[in-house]
Amino acid sequence: MLSRIKQQVKEGKTLITFTSLQATGEALGMVAPLVVAKFFSEDLFGRYSLAKMVVFFFTSVLIASAQAPFIVYATQERDKTGKINMSFSIQCVFFAFSIITFLSLNLIFNKALAAFVGVSPADLTFVSLAFIGIALKTFFSNLFMALGQRVKSSLAEVVFGSLALVIVLVLCLTSNVSLRTVLSVYFVSGFLVAILSLATVNFKLLLPFDFSWGHFKYMFDFTKWVMLGSTAAYFVNWGDNIVLRSFVSMSDIGEYNLGYQIFKGIATLAFVMNAYFLPFASENAEDSTKMRIYLFNKRPKVFLVCLIGVALVFLLAPTILRLFYGTTYQKSATVLRVLLVGSVALFYTIFYYPVLNALKKYKFTQTISLLQAVLNLVLDLVLVPVMGLLGAAVATVLAYFCWAGVIEVYFRVKLRKLLKL
Repeated sequence: MLSRIKQQVKEGKTLITFTSLQATGEALGMVAPLVVAKFFSEDLFGRYSLAKMVVFFFTSVLIASAQAPFIVYATQERDKTGKINMSFSIQCVFFAFSIITFLSLNLIFNKALAAFVGVSPADLTFVSLAFIGIALKTFFSNLFMALGQRVKSSLAEVVFGSLALVIVLVLCLTSNVSLRTVLSVYFVSGFLVAILSLATVNFKLLLPFDFSWGHFKYMFDFTKWVMLGSTAAYFVNWGDNIVLRSFVSMSDIGEYNLGYQIFKGIATLAFVMNAYFLPFASENAEDSTKMRIYLFNKRPKVFLVCLIGVALVFLLAPTILRLFYGTTYQKSATVLRVLLVGSVALFYTIFYYPVLNALKKYKFTQTISLLQAVLNLVLDLVLVPVMGLLGAAVATVLAYFCWAGVIEVYFRVKLRKLLKL
């Protein structure tokens, strides 16, 4: 009994440390754009948001899609051999392919992307730099998770967010803030995170490179399904802008994205839970006792804490935005409050994802994500022409609750039997 209590205390401390650091990193990453909004007009912030939309499309599809497969297969490889050199070798191939693909597509569709974002073709060079910086940070954050070094993974996020915020503040104080300089911040921050991370990596666990076509096939099969889901998740997060671009002004897009930026920072904490519990679920998916404790003991407690946090933000949002931005971004607080309703469904459901990924039910999760994205876009097309910015927010909330409902039914009908709960 005493050893069990000590183990639970240890796990709790690790969770608190990891979550606190990860939340700090995400908060810092969220604050930097909010500071930028203070010095940008609503119109320019709209263009900045659309530039980020392009960056995060390729980040989601090409970089983030490899996270869960890498962590799952690296964890299993580490349990068997004590190293992850085979999974790491394949991850390096994926990373190189992602960079080359992004730069090539950016070159081919330069004019079309520039027209959508509302900038000159030359400005897209800085969009490319932003992508490379974020890709570097994500690569090392995923590597530490695959090594089971969760705190180091969260520290990478903290360092990236801290550097980005400090550099943005310096630019603002020296009156050098512009779309190009702000996008360059992501490259500089990601490059510095990569340098610092290299100094802490134990290369004995990663080398020598060992490329196996069989291992590649398994990881790629997992990745291509996650890629589909990542694309769908991207359109859930950013697809509103595609419809808004056709019906509202660039200033309105800026106001919507300020509210959505705060919501997305809060929602990202849900995926922190997914990343944290994924190694645990991968190791204990067949242990019904541990999975029962995770789903029916740990999950409700963490969800309650998340719910309290969402309620506080909901109550304080109008006051905080008014104090910081004054008379500008008046519609952002209402947009944020509507979106926060959807975050309840997200926090409730996200704890199923580590289990689904550990059981390799990625075809189901990605299909559901795709359906959510399609529903979100359809609702956008119906509601945005009638309700404007609020229509996009309501569409997102409805899509989140439908997504959560389907996953809850799947858990009760099938997942509980597989886990023997």
